[in-house]
Amino acid sequence: ANHTVLAELGASIGLDKNQMLEALKEGNFQSEVRKDINEAEQLGVRGVPFFVFNRKYAVSGAQEPQVFRETLETVWKEVK
Repeated sequence: ANHTVLAELGASIGLDKNQMLEALKEGNFQSEVRKDINEAEQLGVRGVPFFVFNRKYAVSGAQEPQVFRETLETVWKEVK
C-alpha cells in the first residue's frame, strides 16, 4: 500500500514513476483492480502463484512443467 514503493517497482519495469504516483494518489484504476480481485475470489484464488487458463482451468502453487503442459493441451483442444 506504500505508493512510493509501488511507483519504484513500476519504474523498475519501465513505467513512469511520476505518472504512477499520480495515478495512485488519484485512485485511478480502482474499479478495475476491484473487479480483478472479485474475479480472483470467485475463482478460488487463495495465494500465489495461481494461473487461470481460458477462465476455466486453474493451476495453483508451484507445479512441475508437465502440469502446465497438460493444462495447455486441454485448453488448446477446446478452443480449436
